Amino acid sequence: MAGFFIHAGLNVSCTKLQVVELLGSPDGVQLDNLNEVVFAEPIDYKSDNETKILTQLQTAFDEFRISKPFKSKRLSFSLPLEMFYIAQLPFESTLLHRDIMEVIRWEFSVMFPFLNPEELILQYLEVEKNMIFTKNTALVYAIERKYLKILNKFCVQNDLNFGYIDNAHLASERALALSDSIIKQGLKLSVYVTEKLLSIILSLDGKTISQKVHKLESQNDIRKFLERELSPTQSKNIMKGLVQAAYINGESATDTLAKKLTEETGIAFISFNPFDKITPNPKILESIFYTQKFNSFSSAAGIAYRIA
Repeated sequence: MAGFFIHAGLNVSCTKLQVVELLGSPDGVQLDNLNEVVFAEPIDYKSDNETKILTQLQTAFDEFRISKPFKSKRLSFSLPLEMFYIAQLPFESTLLHRDIMEVIRWEFSVMFPFLNPEELILQYLEVEKNMIFTKNTALVYAIERKYLKILNKFCVQNDLNFGYIDNAHLASERALALSDSIIKQGLKLSVYVTEKLLSIILSLDGKTISQKVHKLESQNDIRKFLERELSPTQSKNIMKGLVQAAYINGESATDTLAKKLTEETGIAFISFNPFDKITPNPKILESIFYTQKFNSFSSAAGIAYRIA
């Protein structure tokens, strides 16, 4: 992240808006803005209309600007897991990109028949056969185009440039990759916990190879889903003993939960600090967000770190 830049990242959840704003120079990166605002009422992105979503976002954003004016003219977003459809599909590397996308759209029309494939933004990661997966696969992410239109309208009405988007867990993985806590070699387990969802990412030698999202009735379900994802199947050669490092984050992740999962699974879960390599503005040093709730800002930090 060398050179001069100003970039703000917003983490948009169902209940709150979080901001991380970075100032970069050849001397280093400074954390210049760190804040969160809780929505007056939770947003249901599946059922609430565009006007209601925009109003909630704008009200929270105005509170940010009253507290501290933004310096950045460019805004990127980490978005709630609820907005995304994720699937791991067989992948034929000899196909042209156009043909691959046609196959993916067909697969999604079967898996999610209630969606219009033409209204989806699709991206995929190639996952080559490895020590975990017995065949080549594509890890596919889809988001409805309407959400990008809402975010673009939000940026336009605030005279800001629309930067990047990512799902909240993948954004937090970028922050983890830049943290002192990261283990770059071997199999890494990462869990992202919200009130209603659990996301589990597996990475091998620093590359994401799997992401699964599960609905939670309570945090007691987490152990069950971890055991499922860490059990071998016909297409996946995995066991708990292969995990060399495990991390926990998300708006419902706490040190107490990390300790509980460590005791229940025998895997040592680490709650990492996404700001351990950057210098804070002195005014931020006393903020509870910086001193105590830093891990919950991993998604906002991760998308703010995405500057190129």
